[in-house]
Amino acid sequence: MEADLKPLEFGGIRRLLEKLCATPFGAEAARNLAPAPTVGVARQLQAAITAARVGLESGEGPILPELPDVRASIRQVASPGAALAGTALRNLALVLRVGLQLRPYVEKRPALLPTGAERLDAAADLLPQIDAVLLANGSVREDGNDTLRQLHGELKTEREQIQRTLQGHLRAPGAKVHWSSQRACVHLPDGAVDKIRGVRRGTGPGGHGVLVEPMEVVVGNNHLEKIAGRIEQENQAILRALSDAARERLIGLQHLVESLTWLDLAIAGAQLSIHLHGKAAEMVDVPVLVLEVAYHPQLVLAYAEKRGPRPKPLSVHIDAESPILVVTGPNSGGKSVALKTVGLLTVMAHCGLHIPVEGRAVVGNFTHVFVDMGDPQSVAFELSTYSGHVEILKRLLADADDHTLILLDELGTGTDPEEGAALAMAVLDHLAGRGVRGMVTTHLTPLKAFADTHACLCNASMRFDQERLEPTYELQIGVPGRSLGLVIAAKRGLPEVLVSKARDYLEYLHSH
Repeated sequence: MEADLKPLEFGGIRRLLEKLCATPFGAEAARNLAPAPTVGVARQLQAAITAARVGLESGEGPILPELPDVRASIRQVASPGAALAGTALRNLALVLRVGLQLRPYVEKRPALLPTGAERLDAAADLLPQIDAVLLANGSVREDGNDTLRQLHGELKTEREQIQRTLQGHLRAPGAKVHWSSQRACVHLPDGAVDKIRGVRRGTGPGGHGVLVEPMEVVVGNNHLEKIAGRIEQENQAILRALSDAARERLIGLQHLVESLTWLDLAIAGAQLSIHLHGKAAEMVDVPVLVLEVAYHPQLVLAYAEKRGPRPKPLSVHIDAESPILVVTGPNSGGKSVALKTVGLLTVMAHCGLHIPVEGRAVVGNFTHVFVDMGDPQSVAFELSTYSGHVEILKRLLADADDHTLILLDELGTGTDPEEGAALAMAVLDHLAGRGVRGMVTTHLTPLKAFADTHACLCNASMRFDQERLEPTYELQIGVPGRSLGLVIAAKRGLPEVLVSKARDYLEYLHSH
């Protein structure tokens, strides 16, 4: 499916999911979430989210821990001869261990991962190899192999011998042993350098005092550096061997990251579903849309966080009998919110997310959700409001078919009302002939009569409480709306004589 996501403010849903993700790869998937390429893929994520939600609500999990981003390391190790740092290999081990821990959850609920639980531990035999030779901080263990065990033994013996040799030089006031890498020196206070015969190695820590390497330990220090060099060579050989082992399991590592990404997104989706009191929509191949007692997600969350009023539910039926709804009614009556709710929930369902609907939720296989909402004027491109709408309509008319869902706000505005209404009629008639489904809002009175007589159009309105001058946000299908501009003006205190004259002019306009 292709969809105009920006006017529907789908970015807000992405940001919510990103915050709920535990891994960097899951967070990136949330930032880039888009409608699935097929309804089948959307159903798979729906099922995974459902399974994750059952696990979360039962207390069984799974819950993903925070994980390091190992994707760069996996790309690096793919190059023959590359050697990962010990810390990178340790990060791989952490991710491998989590994969092992997650497998029982997936085996219990296979819907969590449609590609199969075996992908979680396809490279798991690398884990004991890493644990055998690397410490938790990524350093190579001193007993990583026989050679290292011998070299570290020699290093320890030589250092102890040098420490004993230096004891005789510590009688000078303020003198103490200082190790610089594998070279032992005596740190002497300023002015005491002549107390020891040896090689000056610069100033002490912080620029205080002098470092002197006594002549009798020079040979020992040289030997220490030689041993340390051999240890470093052996360490690098071990890291290369581990990297080679990782390269042999490259596909398994890639599958593991892909699986963790999917699971992280599914678990985040389950948490979002819980917050929204959502459920999976029934995804069908025919172009229909049934949302009974549906809510806009952001309004649900705002109410839960005490940042907004209790949201009002919306019910919409778009099918072969009512392909295109022409929604009319006063300003601030909820028409635009209704459009955004329908569009956002349709897109969320096609992404595989649960949606906040209490009753039936049926979403058809729409290949394109086309949205014209807000003011498309552009100073940079010299587009007026009307010209901007025309450009959008051109794009719509070029691509729309019987699996297109249109959501057009204030169709026909921006020009002379009669011309705007005539153009809107022509557009709707043309789109209806192509089998397009959708909702259109308008203030243009002629469109109400047009919709009432057109076989593929159906009047609808947002009910308005005329006594309280408050919108109810209730969509009434089959009932055309009233603009109520003069009623609201009178209720808000405009002089009655002025409102009365306006009614006379309105009657005159209707009669001509």
